[in-house]
Amino acid sequence: MGANAQTSVLDFTNGQVLTGPQMDISAGTGVPVFATTVTRDAAFGGSNKVLAEGQTCYLESTNVVQYYDGAAWATVGPAAAGGLVFLSGAPFTTASTVPLAENTFSATYRNYELLINITANTTDSNALKWRGRTGGADNSNANYGYGLRGVRFSDGGVTTGGNSGGATAGQIAFMPFPIQPTAVRVTLFAPQLASLTSAVSQSLGRGIGDGASLLNGGSSFNAATQFDALSFYPASGTISGTYEVYGYAIS
Repeated sequence: MGANAQTSVLDFTNGQVLTGPQMDISAGTGVPVFATTVTRDAAFGGSNKVLAEGQTCYLESTNVVQYYDGAAWATVGPAAAGGLVFLSGAPFTTASTVPLAENTFSATYRNYELLINITANTTDSNALKWRGRTGGADNSNANYGYGLRGVRFSDGGVTTGGNSGGATAGQIAFMPFPIQPTAVRVTLFAPQLASLTSAVSQSLGRGIGDGASLLNGGSSFNAATQFDALSFYPASGTISGTYEVYGYAIS
């Protein structure tokens, strides 16, 4: 707590002498600072004056500014971080590869969620692949492994979407042509650490030679490599759509 923090709510009476230190406290911040909501409530509702609409305070426990709205304390900002935090997102059009920005992955988060909506695709039974990136360059070493399997909507049959070890890219989905919008969700585990990177994927697309299918799978980069981003791309042709990246809060 700063030396000039106002830690009490002053309440003067008629004829009381106003001292220099009391003036310094109010001039120092103008907003009372409390360690927690408990000390806040004690200051405002204890021996001091009752709450009035529009009064403000700062809480060190959550690093937020609050105001009293006449019925309860409300947060001005910054809002406390949620468990899933939006990091970046963008549309892409007729792209042969879609790279995420450098430093999308950082020490701030350990695990990440990537959502991809494919709205256009130029090749039938087209595989959607991914590679880890470091410093703006894809890693195409033969350290990727993947497997996809799912269920066809047309007849309830099992679709084996593909599997491989020692590949130069991971695989997360198949896309039909003409396009049926393909939705892809990928959860990435510890891509920014110098360790194995794992990706669990789920997609509504298709398997090779099949109708629309729900595919589940997993990919990994089986080497101790630190990535700051990744790229995703079709095995052939181009794709269009949008993507969003989220980070999972560590605590």
